Amino acid sequence: MIDIAKRKTSERKIENINFSKTDILDVRYKKESFDVILAFNILYLLSDVHKIIERINELLKPEGLFISATDCLGEKKTLLNRLKYFLSKIGILPFMKMLKISELENIIITGNFKIIETEILNNTTPNYFVVSRKIERT
Repeated sequence: MIDIAKRKTSERKIENINFSKTDILDVRYKKESFDVILAFNILYLLSDVHKIIERINELLKPEGLFISATDCLGEKKTLLNRLKYFLSKIGILPFMKMLKISELENIIITGNFKIIETEILNNTTPNYFVVSRKIERT
């Protein structure tokens, strides 16, 4: 995906963007060094979502945007969601948190963000899309 993004930015002569493969806890990233951070289909796979949201807040510039899409497996107790959760518990699938939409929103809000837009992208799971803005601590 990074190679495709680099090719597209080169074709469009976009020069003010960088791509890298790393993780959010990389110490090379300095406080308030990002305008936007994206987290697509990853938050429900993390055992300590609060820690990651805290790090995202630290890395974002004032008024920075945090945009995520997250499977909220706890929202609908379908057979498929229960099977995913069971398979994660016995180690066949990676760890999965059974988040509900309200829990995800609460994690984001208590992480010092204001939610500015939401949408359910997929009703089956559901996959919840959230755009939030970093708010300044007073």
